[in-house]
Amino acid sequence: MTSSMISSLWQVDDAKPEHQQQIRELFKSVFKKDMSRSNWEWKYGDGRGAGVIVRTGDEVVAYFGGTERRVLFKGEAVCSIQCGDSMVAQSHRGTLSKKGPFYLSVTAFLDRYVGFERPYLLSYGFPNERAMRLAERLGMYAEVGTMADIAWSAESSAQFESVVFDFESAAHQDAVKQLWSAMAADFADRSIGIRDLDYLRHRYHDHPALNYQLHLVSHKNSSTPFGLLVTRQIDDRLLLVDMVSAKNNIRDLASFGRHLASELNCQDLYGWLTEVDCPLIADTSVIIGEKPLRLPLGVYCEGLQASEVKDSWFFMCGDSDFL
Repeated sequence: MTSSMISSLWQVDDAKPEHQQQIRELFKSVFKKDMSRSNWEWKYGDGRGAGVIVRTGDEVVAYFGGTERRVLFKGEAVCSIQCGDSMVAQSHRGTLSKKGPFYLSVTAFLDRYVGFERPYLLSYGFPNERAMRLAERLGMYAEVGTMADIAWSAESSAQFESVVFDFESAAHQDAVKQLWSAMAADFADRSIGIRDLDYLRHRYHDHPALNYQLHLVSHKNSSTPFGLLVTRQIDDRLLLVDMVSAKNNIRDLASFGRHLASELNCQDLYGWLTEVDCPLIADTSVIIGEKPLRLPLGVYCEGLQASEVKDSWFFMCGDSDFL
């Protein structure tokens, strides 16, 4: 499949800067909300992302895009891509076969970008169940894990101290470097998105629309942070977005999150965590949802087998691009 692949009704091309406006208009028509130009640039600008369009004539009727993410895959630094934006115009959604725009957009993207001898060894994403089932049926995705909904009631605690993370502080930069080094070592046999200063700055500090709170957390009467917690308040709930810490401190970071929720008068702390990692937060009164989100690996082209990636990912809400 090439960037000029032709079907009887549709043509598939690499997404180019001149397609941005049409893609953003398609996004609005499909999801009933705007994608601002600044949000587009944050995701796709400066070579951070790639995508393909399906068009009929000059009309863009489908788009599939992803954003580059540096990851450690079993201790080796590799480039992966998060498949984030998948959309088909309402008038063309009835065609869900291997000749339809959904299939064409996804397979063209995977063929161009994911697998052996391609720019990205790994792909990941967070599709809804309908999209996941369809992609499995069409031979594009295989399940490699599950994400659980997790939640705790807010609860005050006197065990912790915290400071708001300052991206310009040399001491805070050093703390994050040490915390990420410890986390990377603990997940050396897994797949985990790199959580260094550059990533944290772009993902949270530079986000064009959403406001995140980052706290360096230490135990009472200790001057050494044991973790970085990233949260976002949404009405009267506190979203647990991300963590940077050694495995044995994740439970305490969650407890601090409950304390922070209490301080902010939120009813609870909630988020996502890969099911295989739920034992890390056991014994913290966590409530785990019963319907996990299934995680995909693009398997359309020759590349890693699902069995090689099965239950290897560590994911939280922040590994998405929309929470």
